Amino acid sequence: MKTTRLQPFHTFTIMTVFLLGTSIIFGTPRLVEDTWIVDLITLVPSCALFMLYTRLLVAGKSNDLYSLLFKIWGRLLGQVLVLGYTVYFLYIASRNIRDMIELVKTTLLGSTPEELLILLFILVIAYASAGGLSTIGRVAIPVLGMVLFFFLLLAVFLGFSGSLDTERILPLLSKGVSPVINATWRSTIWFPYGEIIVFLVFVNGLGSPRRFRKLGLAAMICSCFVLTFSSLLQICTLGKENMKFSVFALLDAARQINIGDFITRMDALVAFIIFFSVLVKCSIFLYAGTKGAGLVFKKSSRKFTLPCAFLIGGYSILVTNNYGEHIEEGLEHVIYWLHIPMQLAIPAATLLLVWIRNLKGEEL
Repeated sequence: MKTTRLQPFHTFTIMTVFLLGTSIIFGTPRLVEDTWIVDLITLVPSCALFMLYTRLLVAGKSNDLYSLLFKIWGRLLGQVLVLGYTVYFLYIASRNIRDMIELVKTTLLGSTPEELLILLFILVIAYASAGGLSTIGRVAIPVLGMVLFFFLLLAVFLGFSGSLDTERILPLLSKGVSPVINATWRSTIWFPYGEIIVFLVFVNGLGSPRRFRKLGLAAMICSCFVLTFSSLLQICTLGKENMKFSVFALLDAARQINIGDFITRMDALVAFIIFFSVLVKCSIFLYAGTKGAGLVFKKSSRKFTLPCAFLIGGYSILVTNNYGEHIEEGLEHVIYWLHIPMQLAIPAATLLLVWIRNLKGEEL
């Protein structure tokens, strides 16, 4: 699959939409009351994690994650790691599809069989993934515009509806700073920011490591402010207690809009915007997964697009028995058994090996 180099603005938009993705649905996992403070604090360690990724690329003198793993870990172990990342990316894509399907069934198409919804969705992401970065990048620009316009419109409509109450933000840090810090390290840094590691797979299509670093940090900062703004809207509309028991808090906030019994039911608009955001995110994961499969099995990555799309579609149904179990698995097992090893442990170990080989004067 041929990689096309994106323009800087395309790179920024595609990374921003990716980070928002399913985060728009859930926002910060509501482990604490002051979710918007967690959003802000998380930006610092998340940027540090991203700097580790870019440092890995520079030190390893490699164009992408997969080739670096082969170069540093050797052919056999490198294949195992590349296959591991391929499965990881496809698994996360299946979880994102499950999130989106649950949202669509809740808000728009409650009577439509989920198998049909998943089939249509995976065909769309397979088409976008087959087109490569250029196709996904073109889709990301209008999606980002819709997301930013929506949040501005939502804030205005909620204000005119009289649903906003800034006093609901208080009290701040009622249980101290520790719960906020724990929530940052337990979940938010790994989702969504840690998932940006997927862009290392095709970083040669995004520009030089220096440009990639600047655009990535800019995308993370932009996403942080959007998610913080979203959390503040939800708190000011629903209150902290109601947010704890809301599955889709942003949708519930949008349902509070009622201007003269004329402008109502904005939740459908939210669902459509989230649909397109998840489409971009899943396309990127699928694209990275097919590139890994192509390297491991020594075939064209394009041949794996449809099989991998059907694989993640089927697994999105089988991943958990119900949605409550799906959320619990995402906040507990996935973070400790997948996110932390794949986003931190393996990159850090690879960077350490690179430094050791550089100190020994070995040629990379």
